[in-house]
Amino acid sequence: MLAKINCAAIRGLEGRKVEVEVDSGRGLPSGNIIGLGDATVKEAAARIKSAFSSCKLEFPEGKVTVNLAPAWLHKHGSHYDLAMAVGILKATEQISGNLDELGFLGELGLDGRINPCRGIMPMVMALRNSGVKCVIVPKENALEASVLEDVKILWAENLSEVFGYLDTGDESVLFAVEQEDIRTAINDRTGDYSEIKGQEAGKRAIVIGVSGGHGILMYGSPGTGKTMLAERIPYIMPPLSKEEALELTAIYSVAGGLDEKHPIIKDRPFRAPGTSITIPGMIGAGAPPKPGEITLAHKGVLFLDELGERKRETVDVLRIPLEQKQIVLNKMGEIYKYPADFLFVAATNPCKCGYYGDSRRTCTCKGHEIATYRSRLSGPIMGRIDIHLELGNPEYDEVRSGEGMSSDDMRKLIVRTRAIQNKRYKKEKYSLNGELDSKGVEKYCAMDKEAEALLKQAYNSMGLDPRTLVKIKKLSRTIADLAEKEVIGVGELSEALQYRMRTVRRDV
Repeated sequence: MLAKINCAAIRGLEGRKVEVEVDSGRGLPSGNIIGLGDATVKEAAARIKSAFSSCKLEFPEGKVTVNLAPAWLHKHGSHYDLAMAVGILKATEQISGNLDELGFLGELGLDGRINPCRGIMPMVMALRNSGVKCVIVPKENALEASVLEDVKILWAENLSEVFGYLDTGDESVLFAVEQEDIRTAINDRTGDYSEIKGQEAGKRAIVIGVSGGHGILMYGSPGTGKTMLAERIPYIMPPLSKEEALELTAIYSVAGGLDEKHPIIKDRPFRAPGTSITIPGMIGAGAPPKPGEITLAHKGVLFLDELGERKRETVDVLRIPLEQKQIVLNKMGEIYKYPADFLFVAATNPCKCGYYGDSRRTCTCKGHEIATYRSRLSGPIMGRIDIHLELGNPEYDEVRSGEGMSSDDMRKLIVRTRAIQNKRYKKEKYSLNGELDSKGVEKYCAMDKEAEALLKQAYNSMGLDPRTLVKIKKLSRTIADLAEKEVIGVGELSEALQYRMRTVRRDV
């Protein structure tokens, strides 16, 4: 008898429906799994046979053939086990009934346990979109899958429970999961900006950067608060929308970044890879490739501390993602597209010892050492960072003062400014000033005559290039939006220009 069971595959970050076809017939005892599966898929035969024995189910003595359709799609992973096992039960008539609206995902242990798998959410999404009404998943993946609408999630701990449900039709044999509501609350676990004293100019720059989606480079001596300023950024950004939370959860599901305590991504991610991170670690690696740090920072912040200590080629991989908001990988003849829409934040010391230009401590580096240190900072990457922020040591009275912007103050400004941009660009393909293309800059970055004259003067005197000119205009637009001004004036342009003084490129 031939049985067909609904399952799914992962291709990149997307799920694809897979039909598990099982044929049981006469012949010498054998088991064949076909359909372009990897070694893990083919090992399923041994796991399923042992699971049947442990659960006191009858494994067919004749020939069993399992086909994973479509055959052209590469199959990876162990999550096909449960669907294959159900297919064998159906093909050998140990269960009856219509299974067309049921889906099955899960790895089988030798004792019949159903073990968790990566990528459950995108696979359940694929099954739901194909018309499946109910999906049976491992217990550990149940909450992750439950956030999806229009699909019922049941979970089981072992194959015996699944067999009992399919044999009797009694749903109480399994465990239902109520759809989880994605609540996006502000998370203050890293502290409040009010705790950072004497860096109000830095906070102002961060408000501008987050409001318009502008990259930020912080430059200053050790101890000036660069990391403290950066790590609080995700929690002054607007909360994730439900669609963004689902997208992030799917990414982390495929990457294996979810667990029972954190089955859903509710906060914007903050990724801070170490200086030893490799190119594959940044963009994604493996076959199929798992998401790298760039994709894991999607809709959040990618923070590269000690930028001057990193290999230049590793930092240079950011060039295309910063422009195109995605990563395209070619692995084994297949194209994978991963999202990469993040706020890029970096920090660096001015030199190897960290104290060049410091008013309190003397730099011990030689001239050629400073030049070598700064040569690691890629010109193309520097040009793609809108805000170059120089931080100095605050005065004693500033450190002791209790005054200063809090996270709540900054968040309110950011939410208001983003609302202005969303309204302006509601008919456009972009939503933030930092995303404007050249045509959008000409249309939306109107300046008064005095500002135009100042920009012309700055272009010639500062040796700006056309790309930097566009970025200054976009940055000025955000500063004007913060002030709720329609036209960019000299004040807004002047502030934008000070963030493009290329402090890290100044002469030694």
